[in-house]
Amino acid sequence: MRTEPAFARFARRLTRGYVVLAIALIALVGLTSSVLAFVLYAVGYNEALDAQQARVEQRVQYYQAQHLPLAKYAAKLIVDEEHSRSHIVVFDARHAIIAGQLRPPNRLAFVLAASLNMHPRHIHLADGEILLVPDFDGFLRLMSRYWSVLLPVGLIAVLLAWLAGRSITRRATRPLEGVTDALRAIAGGDLTPKVLLESDAALVELTQAYNDVAQRLNVATLERRRQDAELRQFIADAGHELRTPLTIFMGYLDALRSGVVTDGAAIGRVHDTMLDESRKMRTIIEKLILLARMEREIAPARDPVDLPSLAARAVDALRPLAGDRVRLTQADEATLLGDDGELYEAVKNVIENAVRYAPDSPVEVRVARANGTAVVEVSDRGPGMAPVDAQHAFDRFYRGSTHGEVEGSGLGLAIAKRAVERVGGSVALETAPGLGTKVALSFPIDKSTEPNEP
Repeated sequence: MRTEPAFARFARRLTRGYVVLAIALIALVGLTSSVLAFVLYAVGYNEALDAQQARVEQRVQYYQAQHLPLAKYAAKLIVDEEHSRSHIVVFDARHAIIAGQLRPPNRLAFVLAASLNMHPRHIHLADGEILLVPDFDGFLRLMSRYWSVLLPVGLIAVLLAWLAGRSITRRATRPLEGVTDALRAIAGGDLTPKVLLESDAALVELTQAYNDVAQRLNVATLERRRQDAELRQFIADAGHELRTPLTIFMGYLDALRSGVVTDGAAIGRVHDTMLDESRKMRTIIEKLILLARMEREIAPARDPVDLPSLAARAVDALRPLAGDRVRLTQADEATLLGDDGELYEAVKNVIENAVRYAPDSPVEVRVARANGTAVVEVSDRGPGMAPVDAQHAFDRFYRGSTHGEVEGSGLGLAIAKRAVERVGGSVALETAPGLGTKVALSFPIDKSTEPNEP
């Protein structure tokens, strides 16, 4: 069974509309011109009939001056006015016809004559009456010839309207068909943006709007797929990171329950190990919750945050782990707008990452200002990163190919990057094997807190 093209019915209705409109216009023009012609004809005819009445009265006076009876010159009057636009009928005193012929009136002609005040003219005489009856035969023949020309012209005009309507309808529906086919492709799973017709200026906005929607839908779909893939990877990585401490924890519980460990000192070491593993799991879970909260599209808080003070708090918090290896250098004050907790975690995680992965190196923390931004630079002289590790340094749960026995969750730099990006900042990494590592967190400064320059 043959499938009907899209918008075929709409195209046919639109074409029929053009044809009906053409017929209505032609009929309106024909009727209007006919009425106008008849009105003008009636005005001229009344004037001609009045002039004819005057001529006939003059001839009657001439014949009466010669003392001729009406019956003698009645036929002569008709001959003299045979080319006039009326019929002459002569009656005697008894109202009998003595010359001329009284034709039965045409109903249409009678109605038209009455509506336009085209009435017969009467000339009353002592021995009879002369009647000038309007003749519509000439006018009806003229209108017949007019319509015989108008109808073929009208048919040609209707044909042209049909052809023009088909052409215009095709041009009008072509972009709609393109959009329909493209939408069907999207419904079928093809999200590739289509280049639709944009040559028709009347429909260019429609095609451009579709292209914009298709492009955004494609981007949104790819982003959703990326997020779904990241979510699956996130769940897999989280499960993997939690499985190790949980396995250790459960193993020690089985050992305690089965009575394998009975020595008091050994039991204490088991308890300490279980407590350490519990803390690791709690740290991982807390960081997962923090990262999941920052991954949501909800905008962060926009509170004033003093960056030098925040960096100092992060350094102080890591003193028990790093001792005096961390040195803080501060520039002028710099105030940001953001979530103090998130930004604190970002700075602290970067410093902690340097402390753990460069255990024999001092860690330099510098707060500076440059080009309207505030920068926190954390640098060390540790082993640095291989190019493949630097490429994935900010991925979740990525701990590097040479992390060895360094404890960590692999979430610190991922949290730092996300927290900085949520306030409109950026993260840069400079590293090379054997040359140490430098991480720079750049933040936009709150302009409202800046002192006004003189």
